[in-house]
Amino acid sequence: MENTQHKKSKKDEKIELTDDETLDESTDQDEKDLVSEENSTSDLDHAVQLDELNDRLLRMAAEMENLRKRSLKEREDAIKYSTTKFARDIITIADDLERAIESVKGIDFEKNDATKTLYDGVELTLRSLTQIFSRNGIERFDPSGEKFDPTMHEAMFEVPDSENVSGVIVHLVEPGYRINDRILRPARVGVSKSEK
Repeated sequence: MENTQHKKSKKDEKIELTDDETLDESTDQDEKDLVSEENSTSDLDHAVQLDELNDRLLRMAAEMENLRKRSLKEREDAIKYSTTKFARDIITIADDLERAIESVKGIDFEKNDATKTLYDGVELTLRSLTQIFSRNGIERFDPSGEKFDPTMHEAMFEVPDSENVSGVIVHLVEPGYRINDRILRPARVGVSKSEK
C-alpha cells in the first residue's frame, strides 16, 4: 500500500509539476503578451507623438514662410510708398504751377518780354516737376468722359445734362494723382445728372 501511495504521490507530484510548469509557461506567455502589448501600445503612442510633432513642424515651417513673405511685402510697400506724404504735399505745387500757366494764356507775350520769360520759367518748372513725378511713380490722371468711380474721383457738383447719362464726368476741377497703384489724391470732378 505504501508503494501505491508512493506511486500515487509521485504521480501527483508529476501532475503538480506539470501544472506548475504549465502555470509558469502560461504566466511567462501572459507576461510576454503584456510586454508585447505595452510595446505595441508604446509604439502607437510614439507614432502618434511623431505625427503630432511632424504636423507641428510643418505648420511652423508654413507660418515662418508666410511671415517671411509678409515681411518682404511690407518692406517692398514701405519702399514703394515711402514718399506718399511728401508727394501729397508737392502735388499742390504742380496744381499752382498749372493755374499760373492757365492764368497768363490770353496775354500777348510779344509786347512784354518779362512776362514771356516768367511764363517760360513756370512752364519749364512744371515740366521738370512732371519728370520728377514720373521717375518716382507719381502719375497724373484726367478722368474726363469716364464713368464716376468714388474710389478714384471726388464729386464736387452735379451738372444737369441732357446728352449724357447720369454719373459721367463732364468737368475737371482738379486732376487726380496716383503713386504706383494707389490713389494719392482723387480727381475732383463735376458729374452729369441726366434730365431724362
